[in-house]
Amino acid sequence: MTNQRRHESREPTQVQRLFRQLVREWLWISLILLPLTALLSLSAQSGKHEALGALLSVILVACVLGLLLLRPRLALWITLGGMGCTLLVSAFLAEQRWWWSPTASLFGMLFGYLIWNWRRLSVVLTYFGWELARLDNEPKVFPERRRAQFPTGDRLQGQVMALEQAMSRTRDTRRFIADGLEYLPVATLISDPQGRILLGNRNARDLFGGDLVGDEVLERLAQLGHPELLSGSRPALANLATVEFRDIQGRSLRLERAALLPVDGETPIGWLLSLTDLSVERDAEEQRGVLLRFLSHDLRAPHSAILALLDVHRQQMGGDTPLFEQIERQVRRALDLTDGFVQLARAESEAYQFVPSLFAMVVLDVFDQALSIAQLKSIELVHDLQDEAQESLIMADQGLLTRALFNLVENAIKYSASGTLIRLQVRCVDGWLICELIDQGKGIGAEELPELFSQYRRFSSAQGIDGIGLGLSMVKAVVDRHGGRIECASEIGKGTRFSLHFPLIEE
Repeated sequence: MTNQRRHESREPTQVQRLFRQLVREWLWISLILLPLTALLSLSAQSGKHEALGALLSVILVACVLGLLLLRPRLALWITLGGMGCTLLVSAFLAEQRWWWSPTASLFGMLFGYLIWNWRRLSVVLTYFGWELARLDNEPKVFPERRRAQFPTGDRLQGQVMALEQAMSRTRDTRRFIADGLEYLPVATLISDPQGRILLGNRNARDLFGGDLVGDEVLERLAQLGHPELLSGSRPALANLATVEFRDIQGRSLRLERAALLPVDGETPIGWLLSLTDLSVERDAEEQRGVLLRFLSHDLRAPHSAILALLDVHRQQMGGDTPLFEQIERQVRRALDLTDGFVQLARAESEAYQFVPSLFAMVVLDVFDQALSIAQLKSIELVHDLQDEAQESLIMADQGLLTRALFNLVENAIKYSASGTLIRLQVRCVDGWLICELIDQGKGIGAEELPELFSQYRRFSSAQGIDGIGLGLSMVKAVVDRHGGRIECASEIGKGTRFSLHFPLIEE
């Protein structure tokens, strides 16, 4: 966008082209009229001063033509003044007993004025045609009104009617934009380059209280409680921090700012500022945090106490009864459900801490955690990292990404038979890091793959295996938040292949 603006600024504007064309028109008029004036003056003069009379006629006409170019708005007065001066010069020379005919000069000035104004009108009409054509080719905000038919004989009348329609369309567009700005769902301000408010919509007036036009943006933000302005400092509007803050009424507001740039330059001609009220969202996040803390600690505590009591009973009685085994199984199921829900809630939240990370370290960490589980079923875990992938970085929240990959490996172990092989392959292709997890487990039916990442979804191949159906939902949420994608290919009895794609950090 910036390069396009620079390119447009180097190109001559339509006004510059218009002026150059007018200069060329003036040169052609001068090259035609001055010789004709000289010939007419020679034919009207007699005696030994014919050449001087012709030269004087040419000089007077040339002066008028030059003034017509420099002061086109005064063309009529310049022409009348030139004619008056010509008659005065002729009268003065007559008193000096030298007859000089002013006819050639008068005709030259008259024709110069007529031809010059005709050519100026023609050039201006051409310019109007250019601009109207450009306006007509621009994208339309809304459907065009039905156009009137232009007359074919009168070009000026046609251009005037086209201009009238263009102005009507411009007024409609301006009204459309003004109404759209007025009813935007966020408080929006438009200011001049110095920060004086030019326009504020209804949400902005409600937020600040009262009319805003003519006020200083920084003063209004300071009254609202912007943290950078509370100390009394007034930085330039271009350097004002766009942050989320709590105002004096306790509302959570996010300030955003954008420069309004002209087509042919990069110096802002104004500023667009918006204040989004995020109070409801932040309150919901706080409630969500309270709920997560409740699930993570308060709800886990009684379940852990039950398991501890069962261990005490087991030691006292020297064995387990079927009833106690069922109680322990259900308690552990409740704990697994709580852990799965907490993991999914964290994966879908906005509390991600992205840092440049080596995916190879995540893989090694996951294998260290999963090794003991795999050994219980005599399953071999193998990782194959391409040389380039071992040093490739991605932007990741290491804790959540590690947990998501561990969920995949744990599922592969859970649904694979003893003595099988689970392989994890990592490679880099065209700016993407691709991680493939391949097992030799039960597989998933093709008809069940579209609902693979749905919450609480259990598949036919999972019968007889403990689970709550939240693990893959959590994995999908984490991969999506990392800007990646996850794919699955599976066949009953032949195993499953999960493919995870993450964008690499550009060096």
